[in-house]
Amino acid sequence: MNDNADIVRQAYGAFASGDIAGLLDLLDDETDWSVPATLPQGGTFTGKDGALKFFEGIGAAWETLRIDPEAIGDLGPDLVVGVVQGSGLLRGAGPGTYGAVHVFTLRNGKITRFREYVDLDSALGQP
Repeated sequence: MNDNADIVRQAYGAFASGDIAGLLDLLDDETDWSVPATLPQGGTFTGKDGALKFFEGIGAAWETLRIDPEAIGDLGPDLVVGVVQGSGLLRGAGPGTYGAVHVFTLRNGKITRFREYVDLDSALGQP
């Protein structure tokens, strides 16, 4: 069985390769997904269907979005933290970059909760 940090690495890898179905397979059926409204894809989503709506929101807001993990580590038996940099092209607004911390809760090999905390030096799409 994979450890929790490996499952999160798999999720980042699936996102990077565009394998959203594979990423959704790593989620619990009742997962809670929360992203701040400072991001165009922000919101609160429930379940795999809700997480899919989140990823559809990324596609609607971004021409391209790359998430580069700087560090991934376990913080106890059910928490994993990822420190990431997001960068890409916002539809109609040009380049956008931001830093974030992702906090994952896992149980029985599935992601049950995702929380994103964002650090913006300036508004997305602004120099």
